Amino acid sequence: MPDRLSRRMVLLAAYEDFTRRETVSLREENFELMLKVQDKKAKVIAELETITDAPAEEERSEFKSRIEALLLQEAKNTEMLSDKMASNRQEHRRLSRNTVSANKFRSVYAAPIDRSGVSGTLKGKA
Repeated sequence: MPDRLSRRMVLLAAYEDFTRRETVSLREENFELMLKVQDKKAKVIAELETITDAPAEEERSEFKSRIEALLLQEAKNTEMLSDKMASNRQEHRRLSRNTVSANKFRSVYAAPIDRSGVSGTLKGKA
C-alpha cells in the first residue's frame, strides 16, 4: 500500500466512520443524528461514484474486504432499525388501547359535570 492513501480509501474510511456513528445513534435511539449521518453517507457515496479509475491491485482486495464488512454492518443496522420501528408501533398500539380504556372508565365513573369535557382525543390538550 502506498504511503499516501488514495481518494477512494479516504472516502471509504469516512463511510466506515459514518456507519459506526449510525450504529451508535440507532442504539441510543437518536434518530435526528441518524438522519444527519445518513445524509453524509449519501454524499460520500456520490463522491465514490465519481471515481472512474480502477483501484490499484494492492488496494483492490483491501477495498473489497472492507466493503463486505460494511455491508454486514449495514444489514445489522437495517435489522436494528426495523426492530425499533416494530417496537415503537407496538408501544403506540398499547398506548392507544390504554387511552381508549381510560376514556371509557372516565365516562362511566366520572361525576356528571366532568363527563361533558371528555372528548376522547388529545387534541387541544397540549
